[in-house]
Amino acid sequence: MAALAVCCAALAAACSLPGDGEGAGKSADGPRTTAVFAPRDPVDAARLRQIADLMGRRAEGFGYEDVTVEAGAGRVTLSLRGGSEREIDSLGKPAVLVFRPVVLLETSGTGSPAPPSGSGTGPGPGTGGSAPGGAEYAALDCSAPAQRVDHQQGAARWAVACAERAESGTWTKYLLGPVALGGTEISDAEAVLDARNATGWQIRMTFGSSGARKFADLTAQLAAQLSPANQCAMVLDGAVLSAPLVNSAITGGTAVITGNYTRSSAGRLAAQLGSGGLPTEMELVSVTH
Repeated sequence: MAALAVCCAALAAACSLPGDGEGAGKSADGPRTTAVFAPRDPVDAARLRQIADLMGRRAEGFGYEDVTVEAGAGRVTLSLRGGSEREIDSLGKPAVLVFRPVVLLETSGTGSPAPPSGSGTGPGPGTGGSAPGGAEYAALDCSAPAQRVDHQQGAARWAVACAERAESGTWTKYLLGPVALGGTEISDAEAVLDARNATGWQIRMTFGSSGARKFADLTAQLAAQLSPANQCAMVLDGAVLSAPLVNSAITGGTAVITGNYTRSSAGRLAAQLGSGGLPTEMELVSVTH
């Protein structure tokens, strides 16, 4: 597992973002697509306009040309050039990123949680049953698709979550502490090619001054813990993208997400994180070409 002192997270390729081939046809003279979205939860007109603005910026970050966006009658309508329905649908995902400390984890097939490697000073006890959220953790079966949903019930509460190990096809379930850092602290995110270290495309996140201090404090605290309490989970819309080890405090206000990314998929994730999370999921109602 990658160390957080080296990079913020090593994400699996399967982070629900489509690959390069699905983004074809984004030229300025390509076919025009109109997509209509509806909020899953009720929002007022002002919030709907805010959502429309965020979605428009996401679409531009995805690489779409000639984007127009309108909000009204409880709908957001996007008009753009090209794009597959799956890729357009991802414009409406909340994309809310949070950082949570790991308390317990268990990979399917092992039959037992990963124990602490000593007495330590971790954020929670060594058994799920007595920890906040322990009953939910014990009952969670990440191999069941119906249970791989967003179980978070507030930033101050502990949470359970799932993550897929793409290389082995197994699932890991997590018991996580309260949110230590929110994605709203990210001031910028960009896709960059790390040709020097041959790690391919990655997403570089920059925190604001407050976020940089919180991230440094968080990583310093985690570095002093014993496994698995020295792991930091990056959780996007309720799914653990990665939970790397923390070896030392990370200062400087930046973090890097690495993984098996293409230029397009890295750009889409950067656009989602950089534009900010949506306050509610926007469901794709219709697509016309």
